[in-house]
Amino acid sequence: MNFNILILLLSSTILFYSCKSGGDGGNTKASEKNGGTFVMAENSQMGSIYPISVTNQVEALIVSQIHESLVRLDSKTLEVIPGLAQKWEITPDGKKITFFLVKGAHFQDDKCYKDGKGPEITAKDVLFSLTNISNNTAENYQFNSLLKDRLVGANDFFDKKTQTISGIKIINDYTISLDLVNPSLSFIKLLANPAAAIINETALKAYGKDLKTGAGPFIYDLSSNNDRVVLHKNPNYYLKDSAGCALPYLDTLIVEVTASIEDGLLMFENQKLDLINTLPSLRVKDVVEKNIKEFISHPPKSLLQREPEMVSQFYVFNTKQKPFDNANVRQAINYAIDREKLVDNILQGQAIGAAVNGITPNTFSGYDIKKINGYSLDIEKAKKLLAEAGFPNGKGFPEVRILVNSGNSRNSSVAVELQKQLKQNLNINVNFESLPNVQKYELQMHGKGDIYRDAWVADFSSPESFLSLFVGDRVPTDTAAASYPNTSRYQNITYDTYFKKGRDSNIKDSSYAYFMKAEQILMNDAVIIPLWYEGTYRLLTNKVKGLHLNAMRYYDFTKAYKVK
Repeated sequence: MNFNILILLLSSTILFYSCKSGGDGGNTKASEKNGGTFVMAENSQMGSIYPISVTNQVEALIVSQIHESLVRLDSKTLEVIPGLAQKWEITPDGKKITFFLVKGAHFQDDKCYKDGKGPEITAKDVLFSLTNISNNTAENYQFNSLLKDRLVGANDFFDKKTQTISGIKIINDYTISLDLVNPSLSFIKLLANPAAAIINETALKAYGKDLKTGAGPFIYDLSSNNDRVVLHKNPNYYLKDSAGCALPYLDTLIVEVTASIEDGLLMFENQKLDLINTLPSLRVKDVVEKNIKEFISHPPKSLLQREPEMVSQFYVFNTKQKPFDNANVRQAINYAIDREKLVDNILQGQAIGAAVNGITPNTFSGYDIKKINGYSLDIEKAKKLLAEAGFPNGKGFPEVRILVNSGNSRNSSVAVELQKQLKQNLNINVNFESLPNVQKYELQMHGKGDIYRDAWVADFSSPESFLSLFVGDRVPTDTAAASYPNTSRYQNITYDTYFKKGRDSNIKDSSYAYFMKAEQILMNDAVIIPLWYEGTYRLLTNKVKGLHLNAMRYYDFTKAYKVK
């Protein structure tokens, strides 16, 4: 048995369930699948779960359970499906989308509302939410990614030139239209982003950026903390299954933020976890051998899954910080790194491949990353470039500070290997500091550091999600001000032009062609150090049904349930 490629599929046993009358509130059918608690492990702590302040995947996971957006993603196909908008119409020119809202969908009950009852969601809530995303406030990190240059009037509103967004029109309580600056393949996918959640004005006024109540399938338990988030079933959630049974099925969803992978494995082995999202390949063989009966029983009690992900791992240069404002320096460091050695010796196969091309993983049909000229080990070229930058044999080169996030020993192991390679190949000294992710990213956004360990999980199924990180026209002139998502503070007009042409094209081939031009410029300028493309192992108990794991780490727990 080859443990490195072991993939056990979910049992094909067909289970038949029916709805029973009654249930929560007495009027909604309750499925026999109802009940149970699902517990999963993550290794990054949360900072904010205010939708427009979300900056990492764990925060997005929590927000997407508490809140609901106009549209959702199908967790099998990652295509757009109805959410709070039951349907939509797009004009032939692609520049107007009219959304027709679900009637009878309500916000979660909460003490901030009159009589504690969540009000019905109407077009006014959509208007308020999109306006909130367009507010130029310190806690708003999502405008650039979601609405900038896309929604007519949003830029002017953000820049405080107008008091309303001209591209939003309420037609009636359940119908709203959005005018787009350009037709777009990606805009409607962006509206499935947790940051585009539909929120209530009364709730936001009551809680501000501490908002923890929305319209999603699960209600946030206020006893939660950064290490353990508890969510309970929303009894008034608007979606039902095909039999008319109330969703979600689960009573409770818990996200445990473990201090280490080892802690997560121990919890899984003690049946305290249902899912480990990232299992190091170094441990796969040990885990399977130790628990072999779990995997070979019929049906298996535990499932091991591996697949390429829409995830890239890389380091980010602070391009406003000397000497990394010099492209020759950035190129030299890129040429001095042996990525293949990193993948083989340090990661030991815990990657789909070394990132010798660009930042975009090879998971998008029609986007051939092999056509992007990136960086492979070339020590002589690295030394030549560093000398041209004024640092022959590393002489006079300042000590480099790399910030990595703690909670995953892999990050430190990679940093140690890069430290060795850069000393050996370029004679430059590198130190690294391991910090909690929230603290590390706060420093990164404010330009405090030389190089930052980073990764990106696609927000939607397109290279655009990765390339949007480097658009420079909204990078603040104040080098200490927060810059998100462009924490490199990279600015290149030609890059921006090609990116925007790709973003604004509604023809996939043309869009991808422009994105490839933009990505090549990004690589030529060596703004980042691409390291590897992620491919993770996941452990899942076979008691869980109806949960589809995908390459984007997009979780839909509404139809997940556990069998006895």
